[in-house]
Amino acid sequence: MPDVVIIGGGVIGAACASELTRRGASVTLVERDELAAHASGRNQGLWVYPEDGATVPMATRSLARYLAIASDAPIDIQLDPEPVGLVMVARGDDELPAARHAAGVAERAGTRVDPLDAGQLAEIEPALSPTVAGAWLVHHGHRLDPGALTVAMALEARGLGAEIRHHTNARALAVRGDRVVGAITDDGVLEADVTVVAGGPWSSRLLVPVGVSIPVVGARGWLVRVVPPPGLVHHLVEAVAAHAALRQGHPAGLPTAGEIAEAGFPPDVLGTIMHPHRDGTVLVGSSRQTSLAPEPEDATVVRRLLAAAIELAPALAHATVRSSWWGIRPLSPDERPFVGQVRDGLFVATGHGSEGVILGAGTAELLGAQIAGEAPPFDPAPFEPLRFLRGLGSADARTDGSPS
Repeated sequence: MPDVVIIGGGVIGAACASELTRRGASVTLVERDELAAHASGRNQGLWVYPEDGATVPMATRSLARYLAIASDAPIDIQLDPEPVGLVMVARGDDELPAARHAAGVAERAGTRVDPLDAGQLAEIEPALSPTVAGAWLVHHGHRLDPGALTVAMALEARGLGAEIRHHTNARALAVRGDRVVGAITDDGVLEADVTVVAGGPWSSRLLVPVGVSIPVVGARGWLVRVVPPPGLVHHLVEAVAAHAALRQGHPAGLPTAGEIAEAGFPPDVLGTIMHPHRDGTVLVGSSRQTSLAPEPEDATVVRRLLAAAIELAPALAHATVRSSWWGIRPLSPDERPFVGQVRDGLFVATGHGSEGVILGAGTAELLGAQIAGEAPPFDPAPFEPLRFLRGLGSADARTDGSPS
C-alpha cells in the first residue's frame, strides 16, 4: 500500500485513516481544527437505513464496522447494539401518502415496519399529539455519539501507525508535473503517493486550483438539545413529510447575486425529528439552508424547530433548552457522495450531506479498495466523483429506496 495523506479530520477522513492503516498504508491525516470539529461532531448521531437504495450497501457496511469498533474503542461511542426503533408519523391526511411511501422504502430495504393505530401509538409514545393521522414503527435506528465515533476511528488509525495532525491547515495540494504529490501545510509540504481530500464542504478550495471541479454545496443544519420530563420520548420520532422536505428542498447550487439582491438569502427548510439520548435529553432537529458565510444567515431556525416539535409533542413545551448548534454539511446535487480518483495521485471522499455517519465506514472501504486496485465491495458507479462533468449525475438518478 502507498503512503497516503488524508485532508480532513471529520468522520469521513477518520474512517479513511482507519481503513487504510488496517490495509497497511502509511497514513498522515491533517485537520485544520480538532477532530470532528464541524458537522461530524454536530449532527443527530444516528445510523438509519438511507432512503436512496444505491447507498444501502455503503450504509450497511458502515454499521457493521461501527459495531466492531464499539467493542474495543478506548472512548465510549454510545452505539446501540440493537435498533431502538423509529416512529414515523403523518401529522395530517395530506401527509399520509409521503408516510406510506417512506414505510415502503424501509420495508424494501429489509426493515420490519409495523403500522400503528391510535391506541398502539398512545401506548408506545403517549406524549405524541392524538391528532396525528397515521403512524408506523420502523425497526431500525442506532444512536451513537458522532464526535466519539470520529475520535475512536482516528485513535484506531494512530494505534496502527498513522500520524494524526490536528490544528494543521492544508493550504493547497502539492503538484509535480501532472501528478498530485501531497499537501502544502503551514509546517511544510507533506509528500505522499496518494492524497485524499475529505474536507467536506471546504473540499473545493483545494480541488479547484488543481483543475478539479465537483459540485459540492455547503448546507447549514441546526439542532436543539432540550431536557424534557423523564420518559417523554421513547423512540426516535419523525414527522415524515417534514423530514422529506429537507431533501426535496435541498440546495442544488449556489444562488446568484441577483437572486440574493432581490429576495435575500435562500430560505431554510425544516424537518422534525426527536432523538432521545441516554442522558435523558432529547435532540430536536433539523434544518437545511445553503451556507454562504461562516455564521448563520437566519437565527430564527431554533424557534421554528422547537415550535414544530411542540406541535407534535405538546409536553415538550415545558422542557428546558440546554443548547443549540449548527454544522455545515457537504451536499451533492443527487445527495450521493463523491468517492474515487479525480487526478493522478488524487482521490476525493466528500458530498455526504446529512449521511456522513451513515455512510462513513462504507465510504472508506470503497476508497481503500480503489486505492489498492482491488474489486470494489459494492457498485461504485453511483459515487463516481466526476459523474456530473460526464453527464452521468442527476437529481433524478435517486431510486425509491430499493437496494441495488
